[in-house]
Amino acid sequence: MADHFAVIDVGTNAIRWQVAAVDHPKHYRVVAQERRPIRLGREVFQTGRLSPKSAEAALKALGDFRAVADRYRAKAVRAVGTSALREASDRRSFLKRAHALRVPLETLPEEEEARLISLGIMSGLHFHLPLGLFLDIGGGSVEMTVADPTNTFCLFSLPLGAVRLSEEFLTSDPPQHKQVKALRERVRDKVKNVARRVQKEKFTMAFGSGGTITALAETDTRATGDGKAGSLIVLRRQRLKALLDLLMSRTTAERADMISGDSKRADIIVAGGLVLHEIMSEVGLDYIFVSSRGLRDGLMVDLLQRQYKDSGAWHPDADRSESLEQVCQKYSNDTAHSRHVSQLALSLFYQLQKLHKLPEKYTSIIHAAAMLHDIGLLIAGPKHHKHSYYLIKSSGMKSFNKLDLELVANIARYHRKAHPSQKHLGFSQLSPANQEVVRKLSSLVRVADALDFRREQRVESVSCALSSKRLTISLAAADNVKDEMAWAQKKGELVQEVFGTELTIQKSSSNRSRS
Repeated sequence: MADHFAVIDVGTNAIRWQVAAVDHPKHYRVVAQERRPIRLGREVFQTGRLSPKSAEAALKALGDFRAVADRYRAKAVRAVGTSALREASDRRSFLKRAHALRVPLETLPEEEEARLISLGIMSGLHFHLPLGLFLDIGGGSVEMTVADPTNTFCLFSLPLGAVRLSEEFLTSDPPQHKQVKALRERVRDKVKNVARRVQKEKFTMAFGSGGTITALAETDTRATGDGKAGSLIVLRRQRLKALLDLLMSRTTAERADMISGDSKRADIIVAGGLVLHEIMSEVGLDYIFVSSRGLRDGLMVDLLQRQYKDSGAWHPDADRSESLEQVCQKYSNDTAHSRHVSQLALSLFYQLQKLHKLPEKYTSIIHAAAMLHDIGLLIAGPKHHKHSYYLIKSSGMKSFNKLDLELVANIARYHRKAHPSQKHLGFSQLSPANQEVVRKLSSLVRVADALDFRREQRVESVSCALSSKRLTISLAAADNVKDEMAWAQKKGELVQEVFGTELTIQKSSSNRSRS
């Protein structure tokens, strides 16, 4: 029988709870969760005290959540309060009343809040994150952390929450230009030194969380029809600016009809968006990955790690997995190119079996890698091979087991730029035999990709001739493919390195003519 555990996040703008079941260590199932839009931080940052109306509503919610935990016979319950409770002078009486309801509410220190937020986001990733920047905009504060799954390198908590700044600066509806300007100046002043410190860490991805960031990202995605990256959403700074310009020109009532999620967030979403835009500008982020996970999820993982000593990392069970075709449809905007690269790569695989000596079972691996090699372009052109790796890992495709998915992701990652290297974490964690598979198959995908770099399918087919010291690949093409030949020769350096053979790319006569 499963054990159950419960956590409660008493935030400044909302209260969230979750109950999870553990059937076996290191994995848990969320069986119940809820968010109630109770603004406990209303007026706290102006008066220093909790609003009696908000406090009563919050205590009612805590009592309800405790009853749910009791129904599940939760073995342990952890409840924490964040910025509003940290700054309320009357928090002790509130905590005492919560304990009377059998809710063991505690005030969470700023740095611990930042750590748990990053833990919550990382626990939901399906890939190993080398180093990430985690940014959460709450009602009272902003948490920024640079961490990997085992270490936290720096973390900061800044008094720049959406509720706090809305009450202090944006008192007109819609906000006046001078109010927006003053808010921006406050954010820049607080963020400037933190941004310089964060930039010193060579993080590979930046993540945003919290209700305000999520609402902004989902509103942008709904308006543009793209930007979704599996469980993550991509929010670009340029698009955020355009969205903010629109939101700032509307009243709170008008914004309530525009934004995704909780319409009660309409009065604070401008302040939160301005904070996000200024931080992205100061740190130099063109885009961030927005996660629906955050403090509540980090609380659960931390609670389970405490309950099950030395259990290591914990992850929620995936809700569902997708097929290769579904992943292609979701991310690829040039399926003709992907299919052609796959066709060429498979042709090379079959013709060169005597050279690579890999069994036919790897055809599905190289096909998937070729079909997905460019999906990282959804995020950005530069370093898109790395984004492809992360997206493939996070997809959890039902067509592949964990090892095969790792192979697909690595092969796609090495379709361009650097050759496979022990310096790269994802590659170094593979066994020597699987590293050799990645080296061999990625070398073929590199050549296939180069032969269609224009994305015009000029190279119709390839024919391979292998001698003791030379591999000759002849191209059937109706058009001039000198540039394709030159690029394939360049990207074919990995073929020469892996197989110890000279490589020649040449054109042969086409098998068909164009009308």
